Amino acid sequence: MNKINVIIVNQLKDNYSFILYSNDKNSATIVDPAESQSHLYFLKKNNLILENILITHHHEDHVGGINGLTKVFPSVKISAPSKLNSGFINIIKEGDTINTNINNFTVLETPGHTLDHIILYDSKNKILFSGDTLFRLGCGRIFEGTYSQMYNSLKKINLLENDITVYCGHEYTINNLKFLESLLNDHEDFLSLNNQIKSEIKASGRSIPFNLGNEKQINPFLNQDCNLANKLKKKHNLSNTELFAFLRDQKNLF
Repeated sequence: MNKINVIIVNQLKDNYSFILYSNDKNSATIVDPAESQSHLYFLKKNNLILENILITHHHEDHVGGINGLTKVFPSVKISAPSKLNSGFINIIKEGDTINTNINNFTVLETPGHTLDHIILYDSKNKILFSGDTLFRLGCGRIFEGTYSQMYNSLKKINLLENDITVYCGHEYTINNLKFLESLLNDHEDFLSLNNQIKSEIKASGRSIPFNLGNEKQINPFLNQDCNLANKLKKKHNLSNTELFAFLRDQKNLF
């Protein structure tokens, strides 16, 4: 079987949606469609039938394209962690497996950004769709859950293998980098990291996907024992949980 192709689709102002397909199948899966037209164009161009729509959480900028897709593909199976205004929904929860024609996803619950938030992990193909839980150099804003919930959700991701490729829901990386720079202006890795990210964006128009192992080394929201996190803990005399709350509070104001 050919490997999975992951097409990153720019949506709205800074959203990302994803189309998954394999060269030896005519079916496709879409993750978090904010809009429908760009997906429909790609599916038609590549003679693909939409089999699954997978949703990480209920926010409109992750589900807004569902109705447009179901008009063209009325038999598509929609899987989401909560009910939506889009017909029949297969409700998914922690530990569930979603079997598609091209791969299998394990569902992991990651409340915090929303109470219903989940992420989708394919252990065979080493890909993770993190929605608005984990971003490159950051994490999602906490709207419905608690700081403790988001902290534990990120810990769950931090325990996954290093060789995972992460696809997140928004292009926030440059802003996240500027925020971290504002906390420690003397951090020696910022210059090279800034150049690396800007080079990626210049080449592809985006800073995703990214490697989870690398992210563990530089993202203090994800790993409170990375080098930057340890500097911040020492500077402000904070525990791991206190550091996370400090970072999230400061980011909300940034």
